[in-house]
Amino acid sequence: MDLFIERITIIFPGIAFVVIFGYLTTLLRSTLRQSRGKSREWYPSFFLHPLSNASSAKSTHQAERPSHASSPVSQSSQCETTDLYKELYYKLQNLETFPDILPKAKDTLVSMFAEALASANPDDGILSVKEYSRDALASFLQEKENSITERWQQYIARRNAGAPRELFEDAVQASWWLKQSSPVRYVDGAWLGHINKISTPFNLRSITKHAWQVLSEELGDGDQAKNHVHLYRELMREIEAGLPDGDSEDYIHPKTGLDQPRVWKAAVSQLLISLFPHEFLPEILGFNLSFEGITMETLMASKELEELKINPYYFVLHVTIDNADSGHTAMALHATAEYVEHIRHTQGETAAQQVWKRVQTGFVLSESLPTTPVLRPAQAQESKLDNPWAYRVAKIFKAKAVVAHKIHCNTSFKIGRRTLVDWLEPAAFESPQWQKEFLDALSNRKPWVYKGDSNRSRLVQELGWGGKMFGSFTREEIEVVKQWIDSLAAPNPHNYWSFIGCAPNALTESQKLDIFMDYPVFSPSTSPAGQLLPLSHLILDQSLQAELLMTSEIDMQKFLPLWFAHPCLLESFISVPFEASGSAMSSITRLLRAQFGFGIEGPWVDGMDEIRRSGSIGLVEIGLEIVKRADEIPIPGSLKDVMENGDAEFATTMLDLSMRPKANAAVLLGLTSSFIDLHAAIAVSSLDLLSPESKELLGQISCRERAALESCCESLLNSKKIAAEGFNEGYMLGRMKIRECFEIPEV
Repeated sequence: MDLFIERITIIFPGIAFVVIFGYLTTLLRSTLRQSRGKSREWYPSFFLHPLSNASSAKSTHQAERPSHASSPVSQSSQCETTDLYKELYYKLQNLETFPDILPKAKDTLVSMFAEALASANPDDGILSVKEYSRDALASFLQEKENSITERWQQYIARRNAGAPRELFEDAVQASWWLKQSSPVRYVDGAWLGHINKISTPFNLRSITKHAWQVLSEELGDGDQAKNHVHLYRELMREIEAGLPDGDSEDYIHPKTGLDQPRVWKAAVSQLLISLFPHEFLPEILGFNLSFEGITMETLMASKELEELKINPYYFVLHVTIDNADSGHTAMALHATAEYVEHIRHTQGETAAQQVWKRVQTGFVLSESLPTTPVLRPAQAQESKLDNPWAYRVAKIFKAKAVVAHKIHCNTSFKIGRRTLVDWLEPAAFESPQWQKEFLDALSNRKPWVYKGDSNRSRLVQELGWGGKMFGSFTREEIEVVKQWIDSLAAPNPHNYWSFIGCAPNALTESQKLDIFMDYPVFSPSTSPAGQLLPLSHLILDQSLQAELLMTSEIDMQKFLPLWFAHPCLLESFISVPFEASGSAMSSITRLLRAQFGFGIEGPWVDGMDEIRRSGSIGLVEIGLEIVKRADEIPIPGSLKDVMENGDAEFATTMLDLSMRPKANAAVLLGLTSSFIDLHAAIAVSSLDLLSPESKELLGQISCRERAALESCCESLLNSKKIAAEGFNEGYMLGRMKIRECFEIPEV
């Protein structure tokens, strides 16, 4: 083949570059069919044009994958990539069993940031908002909303005029699409799963709490019937998808047939982005801001599934709940703006613009990841080119194709399944998808292109003096080709750090993680057994409320660490959306809502009403009031501050236990029960810890906590998922530690 190219460059020097590029494309043509670009649901351009509505003879009860050809090389690469994401998917949902995955998880997340930024146009999308202002951000989001609305109107007009469905051809294809989408749907809300921890600095809790409200609504506010993952699980049963639990090892097994790499990658990104909430809070808020925007695909699915007699309510719900007035889009904007403006107020304008870069990074990551499978490999949606340099290179080739393609009419030289003449057909080269396939093939062929190293690439050498294509490209065009090749390098984490203007060790290279200010922190497995004392040390025939009525003294050095640490006990139970979709975890969602200070749940969605509601006071805010009313105790800014001024031993034990909610479920629930008793006791005690208004509020919180805990324990005990003995151990241990804080007379 090299000899052939060498001869043809002698015979036709002015057109040699076309032959060489064609040759470089040959082996990767089929691979490209598997790489469909980076555009997320916002921009699937095939929605703009009706596709054929061919009927299918397959049974509507079988969600089979549409058949398409792919080369052994592409299949091998695809399987390898999919296996990587499947491993992360399983381990990140079972983190307490696989804590060693954390370094790999963080590296993967930073690489995803770098890859997304490398693929983004710096003058387009969210990156076009060079400097943050709330008005600029709101205008940008409104423009995106308007664009979706306009496209939706065009779609409805086409359908009303008799055009066929544009997303699904039939029920079989729709069922396949729904099943293949399940890895993403089964982690719905995961991008916020670890936010608003007790280790969050107190001055940021109002912001993280507003973001957590979005998570709460994804979880149905504790009503299992409204839980988004539960709804999708029910949909999978209705279409007879035959899927195991989404957090199980069986779910990632090849036998499930879930083989779409981009879906797995998008799902893993949602599990990763929230995992380090203190280090990457701006990125989480940016991701949330993008992901909560309404999409064309969701709108179309809600309509077309109904036409196919498949339950569309999961998608209908996302059309309504993600609205930009009172729903998740508005809530995400509020939390993001509140955060950047908080940084501006506390750290200055330079710091605010830096965190804006980080918000943009999270937004770009979300937009770069398609969340649904490719429906029609043969009629795939046109994809945006990977990066701005690819766009400019494609533009150059497009111009060259106009003057060069007919010259090769007399050659049978083929590039993949097409002849060179076919490749350079000007009308075909108008298609962005065609251009992308051509450039992707070229980019993967050594020695012509070494990704990230244009000087080493033979393509650049042949374009220069002495090369066989000298003169076919101008100096400026050669520079564009070089920049494009250099931009193809594997994602370099430095790109992310450079973009946000921050050194890596400022975020990720802590000397030693501190459980009071970092998350997640897994210490060696902790057992409460060593903390227990014989039952004779406990007064079991009196309620804690009665005991506190008999005391007027409190040891703040012991009490405050317990008070501020104990909200950690159940925080991690609902970090994994699939696990949180069960009835017991729905009860815990309600319990946490009470502890965080959210309003009482009803048959509605509060949305922005909750964010605007006054008197949203939870256990942390009540703890801060206790500190303010005490004498000579500095106001803490974080859990760490509390621990530095008190007895932190048992607080550390509680935090350690809470990091492993599955292993320690019974003990954690028992400990929670003892602290609910404490809340009820303080609400009616004569201790001057709180104002009458706050005592009344604490009493209301304790009533909501108790009702939710009883519901949770009833479910878990009946299903034998926890043992009563473990619950009792936790309760007695908590009560003992609480009593140590008070001077309670023996009776």
